[in-house]
Amino acid sequence: MGGLAGDECALRPRDYSHFVEAQDTRRARYGGYGPCIADGKCDTCPIANAAPTTLEALDDRILVRIGPGGSPYLMNRPEDGWASLAQRWTWQDLARLEGWCFGPRYRDEHSGGFWLERAT
Repeated sequence: MGGLAGDECALRPRDYSHFVEAQDTRRARYGGYGPCIADGKCDTCPIANAAPTTLEALDDRILVRIGPGGSPYLMNRPEDGWASLAQRWTWQDLARLEGWCFGPRYRDEHSGGFWLERAT
């Protein structure tokens, strides 16, 4: 961007479409990611070198609802809508989630979202 904008990190998506791109950072395009925190030196980046995030769940599918502000929420009982117990996550942590794959988009009367499916 010719010095007009700072470096972004494809490991720091800010929404669903960039979360999908972050699954293979070679597909990532500029815009929609958080700022680089390692001055462009990926080999010393604490995000790139951090252990993957994990999710312990009893089910093999977890609904991730996208809240009004764009944040992802893992839902305990998706059929209850927003009345269900929910755990707020970040797109960055979801992008580094190990043992789960993102599944199809989902929409109901409560909101949009997508499914996480346990990798087999």
